[in-house]
Amino acid sequence: MAMPDATTPVTTPSGPAGATALGSPTPDVGTTDSVPAELADAILRVARELEPRSLAVSGLPPLTGTEATVMRWVHRNPGCTPTEVAEATGLQRSNISTALRSLTAKALVERRRRGTDSRQVSLDVTDTARAGIAMLYATWSEIVGEALGERSGQAGAALAVLELVEDHLRRSR
Repeated sequence: MAMPDATTPVTTPSGPAGATALGSPTPDVGTTDSVPAELADAILRVARELEPRSLAVSGLPPLTGTEATVMRWVHRNPGCTPTEVAEATGLQRSNISTALRSLTAKALVERRRRGTDSRQVSLDVTDTARAGIAMLYATWSEIVGEALGERSGQAGAALAVLELVEDHLRRSR
């Protein structure tokens, strides 16, 4: 099935594209192209729906937004330093330190001495965190795969677009 283009009407479970989740027309935001804004809004709505459905099955303890951000970065970048986490996430170094203390206390992140300088540490997630993250990914795969149905082949294109947006946002900080 081909990806819809700007001339192809798209219908979502809540109605035609351009309708909000409640089915009412998209508010006029005064732009000539509201699709990027609608995409951003849809990302936030999907994230809000996924979160409560997935954390419970992961076996992970509740995490603050900062802790989740830090753990996600450390998981994707094993061996990183706290400074690298701060730079990559845009979080304040003091907030990173607080989150790392909490994640370490929850046995989700471990610090390892880097070289001979005891002040330099590298970070990695623990086996407990890896198992919880694997459960999260399995749950997300099931939920999103079920939602996409026969359109699941389009997930790669959507992922590529979202990664472009993420990279741009990170660089423009």
